[in-house]
Amino acid sequence: QQRRLRLRPTTEQKVLDLDLRNETDRARSQLLHRLLLLQIAWGQPEEVGRKAGTFHEYWRLEWQVEFSVSLIEASVWGQTVAEAAANRGRDLADKAQDLSALTELLDRAMLAGLPELVTHVIGRLQAHAAVSADVRQLMDSLPALARVIRYGDVRATSVQQVLPIFGGLFERVLVGLPGACSALGDQAAEDMAASIGRVQESLDLLDRPEESRAWRQLLMRLLEDDSIHGLLRGWCCRLLLEQRAIDADVLHRRARLALSAAVPPRQAAAWVEGLLRGSGLVVLHHDPLWQALDTWLQELSHEVFVELLPLVRRAFAGFHPPERRAMAEKVHRLQAAAARQVGVPPPPGQEALLHRERASLVLPVLARVLGVAAGKGHAGEDAP
Repeated sequence: QQRRLRLRPTTEQKVLDLDLRNETDRARSQLLHRLLLLQIAWGQPEEVGRKAGTFHEYWRLEWQVEFSVSLIEASVWGQTVAEAAANRGRDLADKAQDLSALTELLDRAMLAGLPELVTHVIGRLQAHAAVSADVRQLMDSLPALARVIRYGDVRATSVQQVLPIFGGLFERVLVGLPGACSALGDQAAEDMAASIGRVQESLDLLDRPEESRAWRQLLMRLLEDDSIHGLLRGWCCRLLLEQRAIDADVLHRRARLALSAAVPPRQAAAWVEGLLRGSGLVVLHHDPLWQALDTWLQELSHEVFVELLPLVRRAFAGFHPPERRAMAEKVHRLQAAAARQVGVPPPPGQEALLHRERASLVLPVLARVLGVAAGKGHAGEDAP
């Protein structure tokens, strides 16, 4: 097969670009995937800087001398690469204990072009799905099935058997998710948020309008359920915002409710963390959100602010440096706009918010930080 497919084994690392619409390249891909099923990693899939699952596959090839011994050992599964890979795959399917392992194996069987193994794994998957009651297992199994459905035809494999399985699992997720989201601790809520993200990833990949509509309705129910962990409500709000299922007014209202004084501070911080998951660009241009967040932070007592600071810091830690820089500029612009309103008379009862004697103690330190003389303005005038 190496000679027929012009894949010369060499210890020199080589990057291989395969077009799966081409018969020869598809056969090369199947050979490399079959070897991976046999734990012979002659090729490693490359996904850095590229999207997986398109018409192209990228591999990094490096032949190792011990692979010859590994091939001899793999002969216990069969006398050809295809037969051995299929038999080992069946053994893995029979030993699999959860749905996610079976769906990943189904994806690998599709990639390897092993129709008999695909049929066997689908049978095991149907039997296991019928008795599984773990909602997170059902959710975590959907991305691999979605990849099989979306890209199976590219690799000349049939996906008709997989469609009913995906639909059945998704319907059970719709029914079971609200109950599974109740009474969760912090770590359980984090795990559930990751599973919700996997369902969203699956639906984005397939672009099936009816299922996407049902999913948005479920996210709206979770968003409005105050008994659910703040992280999950914030994450649902973020997903709906990305799909344009809610507008800026709804976002502002939800932010004011989630960050109101009646909400426990830790739950409010968790809501912020959920909302800010993923890319920061989506929420960057919503001024009411930032104003609500600013008001919430200002109203926290010193002790509560110190307690919540690690949580708030973690909410922003996942953003890329350019996104954090843009957010800092956003805060600066909002504060500058607020400063221009200084001449507006304060509301009744707000005159005493500034304690001038305590504020004056900060001025020498601030002047030293800024490198100006204490008591002087920017141009040397007496500071007000």
